Amino acid sequence: MHEKSTIRIVTDSAAQIPAAWAAENRVVVLPHKVMIDGKTYIDGVDLSNDALADRMQSPDAVIKVIPPSVDEFIAVYQMLADEKADVISLHVSSALSDTIKHATQAQAEFRGRCNIQIIDSKCISLGLNGLVYAAKEFTETNQSTDAIVKRVRGLLAHVYGLFVSANLEHLERSQRLRPAQAELGNMLGVIPCLSLEEGDIVAVEKVRSPERAIERLTEFAGEFDDFVNLGVLQLGSQLHEQTQLLLESLQPAFPKLPAIPIWQCGPIIGNIIGPAGFGVMIFEGEQ
Repeated sequence: MHEKSTIRIVTDSAAQIPAAWAAENRVVVLPHKVMIDGKTYIDGVDLSNDALADRMQSPDAVIKVIPPSVDEFIAVYQMLADEKADVISLHVSSALSDTIKHATQAQAEFRGRCNIQIIDSKCISLGLNGLVYAAKEFTETNQSTDAIVKRVRGLLAHVYGLFVSANLEHLERSQRLRPAQAELGNMLGVIPCLSLEEGDIVAVEKVRSPERAIERLTEFAGEFDDFVNLGVLQLGSQLHEQTQLLLESLQPAFPKLPAIPIWQCGPIIGNIIGPAGFGVMIFEGEQ
């Protein structure tokens, strides 16, 4: 009888995994990098979300989020191959980052030497976090790597997100709006609502006031049962006025939740919705 393979999970910093939990559970987290005006920082190491939000207040700031490199993936996969582990590499949506592309290029170096299975989460932040936690839980159930991957893939359709951004310049820079749309939106005072669709963040509707934006997010969240994993997302750690109003609006719809958590969305979504943007994400888990 062959000894059952150890299964190790690799993810990236878009999952917002606490370092202590990752270390305890032997989950490898590869960080993104953030380039601001030509200087490169490591996400969550030498650049906090609060510092990023401060830098993004400048209309002239040029910000680029850089995925983990192919070489970084190769180094991690080699370490796990040396341990004779199977690898489940679960990452931020390929529509938002080249992380999956780089992981796939690295995977090709290990064909026949290590069982590396890559999953495009088609999500980010709370959703990716929930998938990583679920994958780790599945590894404790004595199932095969293939069976765990199948279960994780079955969860991908149960992640939802809706966001609002009052800063159309960030939407224009991230190519979610065309320049003419951004200019017209600013003239009309439009606030775009953006949905997580097939792994991308896309503009789906518009509202005319912050109050209506909060109502729309509350309506969206209210479509789900109150046992789901729900979070309010923003870039910085300090509640701003609109986020506080959203929490107050959501709480009556989720009376079983003692408190609705605030999630820092990280640089990938933050670079789309801007430092004043906010939203709701939901992870239903297995049904």
